[in-house]
Amino acid sequence: MYFDKLAVKRNLSLSSLLEILSDVLYRYSKHDSSIEQPLRSILSIGNQQNALLNLPCIDSQLGYMCVKTITSFPESSPAIDGAVSLFDSNNGRLLLIADAQEITARRTATTSFLATNLLAISKWTDDQKKNATLTIVGCSTQGEAHLDVFTELFKWNKIYLWSRTTKNAINLQLEYSKKLNNIEIVEDLNDNRIQESDVICTCTASEQALISLKQVKKGVHINAVGSFRATMRELADDLMLSSDTNVIVDSRESAMKEAGEIIQSQAKIIAELGELINNEKFCQEISNEKITIFKSVGIAIEDLAAAIVLQESLKKNKKND
Repeated sequence: MYFDKLAVKRNLSLSSLLEILSDVLYRYSKHDSSIEQPLRSILSIGNQQNALLNLPCIDSQLGYMCVKTITSFPESSPAIDGAVSLFDSNNGRLLLIADAQEITARRTATTSFLATNLLAISKWTDDQKKNATLTIVGCSTQGEAHLDVFTELFKWNKIYLWSRTTKNAINLQLEYSKKLNNIEIVEDLNDNRIQESDVICTCTASEQALISLKQVKKGVHINAVGSFRATMRELADDLMLSSDTNVIVDSRESAMKEAGEIIQSQAKIIAELGELINNEKFCQEISNEKITIFKSVGIAIEDLAAAIVLQESLKKNKKND
């Protein structure tokens, strides 16, 4: 069975994905022996921007194996292309193949929302929830996925969009104008609206820092998901190293080798996202009046979680036929 982009979007239940992500990330951070996930391989193509990536993993407890093979060409459209293959870990049988671009975008955005809920939304007052503001930096595939997922799972009072190419922000605003009338375009990253944002998602392939400490408020939560190499970064050193900042990652091992913000600033990692799950007290301690940064480079078990949701939708559809 092949899931194209539309089929992935239609069948990838966000509530189911959040549930499976929480399980696999929790077990990953507990070093559960049923999960095996080597570091992804990255082969450069032509120059340091373009690359071929392979991300394999096995979850013997759930009974699945997954491998994602993608190309990353930041100056092309789409920037990411490839396929995710899901196998039965008991007999090696191929179960499905799915479009990697849509899976990557939506599982990344959903993981970002999981971090946002644990470190921000869950501790907000009703008044804070009512007036919450979201800024998305970067309006290509990943930025659109964050807008889509974050607005499906939470009601924001105001949403701000920024893109190096203003036309991309305008197009995204127009695309969502029929269901959302609270989106504004920001042309300058020093705009006060960004400084007052409660949640910021950075979704660019930048090699130069875009957001510094002076551009955000105390207590903001940031999901930095665009960079995935040591030479790339979206956040400045003063923000990463501030005594008011706590840094959380999806994987310490991956972040220490692939996250430019952490490698270049040598920022301290407080925890993995999986360590926050089922640990409300710890979440409160590290987010109370602090800037929290969830730095994600993306790991294979997140793709596995998305592929499992698709497999479960297949089973359900067959049962109903």
